[in-house]
Amino acid sequence: MKEDKSQLMNYAMNSGLILGGFWVFKYLFVIGATQFPFLGIVQSLLSIGTPLILLYFIVKYKNQIEGSRIGFWHGVQFSMLLFFYAGLIEAIIVMIHVLWIDPNYISNTFENIISIAESLPVDQNTIEQVRNQPVPTPFLYTLNLIISDVLIGIVLSLLIVPLAMKIEITRQNENSRKED
Repeated sequence: MKEDKSQLMNYAMNSGLILGGFWVFKYLFVIGATQFPFLGIVQSLLSIGTPLILLYFIVKYKNQIEGSRIGFWHGVQFSMLLFFYAGLIEAIIVMIHVLWIDPNYISNTFENIISIAESLPVDQNTIEQVRNQPVPTPFLYTLNLIISDVLIGIVLSLLIVPLAMKIEITRQNENSRKED
């Protein structure tokens, strides 16, 4: 059976807007963590929401298309697009942060990574190579963030799409909830 992918882009964009909004909210804790370190822990705990939101949107998308069935790779495609569009939304707040709110954020993060690497049993030549690399520009940092979001989306979708394919929500169940 050939799957209808005509609504894939529409649902991915709309869902990506919501997931991106969640990531913006989560990123506000990254910004606040520079002043109050415990906010970094809150931000990490909020990361649990991403796979749950992904599962919700895949099931919702599956139930919106005709036949209420999607194939595995169709679900992975949806997830990749979802994470891409959410990453674009998150990129806006990241650019504002690294350009205007805290221009030293990238260089400070880079220095923290080097100091962590020095505390680990890593070869000194490797640490020197990392130290000699230029600090990424805000544009490259943000582009790397979007690429990372898509890669995380691929990995999560490989785990969550099979689960979403098994979840069945019938129209009758939805209608009975509306009547309650």
